[in-house]
Formats: sequence, structure tokens, C-alpha cells
Amino acid sequence: MAGLPQTEVRRTAGAGDDARRAGRDGSVEDCSVRLQLLHSLSARLLVLTVFFVMLAELFIYAPSIARFRAAYLTDRLADAHTAALVLQAAPARAVDPELETRLLSHIPAHGVELMLGPHVTLMLGESMPPKVDLTVDMGRTAFFPLIWDAVGTLVQNRNRVLHVTGPSPNDPDVTVDLTMDEWPMRRAMLHYSGRILTLSVFLSVLTAMLVFLTLRWLMV
Repeated sequence: MAGLPQTEVRRTAGAGDDARRAGRDGSVEDCSVRLQLLHSLSARLLVLTVFFVMLAELFIYAPSIARFRAAYLTDRLADAHTAALVLQAAPARAVDPELETRLLSHIPAHGVELMLGPHVTLMLGESMPPKVDLTVDMGRTAFFPLIWDAVGTLVQNRNRVLHVTGPSPNDPDVTVDLTMDEWPMRRAMLHYSGRILTLSVFLSVLTAMLVFLTLRWLMV
């Protein structure tokens, strides 16, 4: 700059350097703010995503475990019906104690009563059946009572004896009564719940990671 004093030239060059440094500092600061915003939003979205996915799984799990319990008991009624029909082919409608024990262990149950009509009843059972703690009517199919009964089974810490009654799945005209332990059913329900929990955690983490990666791709 030929017409300017040397001092003025240095001042102009210094101002240019300051502007460039200020631009770099502003760019770094803007990038830092964006990263902080990204991490803040990502953390919140991760937590919220996991929470809402688990909440949705809970609403799915409640009727699912109720249906699992109902299906388990229905299967036991069908097994009891099949086992009791052996008596129809047996002489005097009676079987030897060893076969009776094997039939009951197949269900499994302490006793079975099969009502084929007003005057025909077939019975299998122990001579001294245990005291019944709870009666379950499989004819009752209301939604919320089924869920409540399933929760009641899961929170039990003792083996209750159930008296299960209802129409046979094999023949609706036949009524089946059986006495059984609740513990095997509770164990099966806990195993089923464990599988549902594992799947829920997997889906929650997968969904949260997809949200995180999408947000990072959009903002960085």
C-alpha cells in the first residue's frame, strides 16, 4: 500500500488477523454449542425412547401374560378330559392305582372329575386330596379379571392348590374339574416373562440407538 505510512499498514494487517482469529473462534464456539446441544438432546431422547418403549411393552405384556395363564389352564382341562376318558374303556370304569398315578402325573393334577351329563361322572384322584386354596372358573373370560388373576399368580411366594373348573376344550358339553398345584404354572409364567423382558430391553436399546444415530446425522 504505497500511499499509507508503515504504521498504518501494520495496523491494517493486524486488524485482518484479528478478524480471521475471531472467525475461527466463532466457528469453534458454534461447533461446540452444536455438539453440546446434540449430546443434551441425544441423552434425553435415549432416556425417553427407552422409557416409552418399555411402557408400550408393559401394556402389551399384561394381556399377553393373562392369555398365557388362561391357555395353560385350558390345556390342563384338555389333558384332564383325555386322561379321564380312559375310565370309559376300563372294566367297571376303574383303573389300577399305578395307571391312575401315571395319568394324574401326565396332567399334572391331584384329582380329576369329568361330568359327561347329569348322571355320568368319571373320577380320577388321590384318596386324600389337598385343601383347595383358590377356585378358578375358566368360564369367566372378562379382560381385567384375567389380568388380575395372572398378576396374583406371579406375586405368590407359595404353592397354592387350585380347583380349576370349566368346559372341556375337546367337548364344550363336558365339564371338567381338576385339582392342581399352582407352582408349575407360575414357573412357566416366569420363564415366559423373562423372554418378554429380554425382547423388550433389546427393542428399547435398538430403538434408542437408531434415534441417536439419526439425530447425530441430522445435526452434525
